[in-house]
Amino acid sequence: MYHAATDGFDDQTLPWTKTETVEFTEAHQEVGYLVSVIPGSVTGGDGLLQFSPCVIKVDGKQVADNDGGKSTKGCSDTIK
Repeated sequence: MYHAATDGFDDQTLPWTKTETVEFTEAHQEVGYLVSVIPGSVTGGDGLLQFSPCVIKVDGKQVADNDGGKSTKGCSDTIK
């Protein structure tokens, strides 16, 4: 599941990339705009399920990740 300029909840084949352009309202310029990815699960090298890795980049710079799937928090950042 993801939220940025659009929202989605679809099965994806990994690796998966989504590029979007976010338009800021005056309110977003003041408080920011939340972008987030909540990854599904994949089978790890040990055969157990784990979260898919996720990374969020803004203007080519990494601003969030979930430690290669080790974190259960997913990825999110408030961009301004």
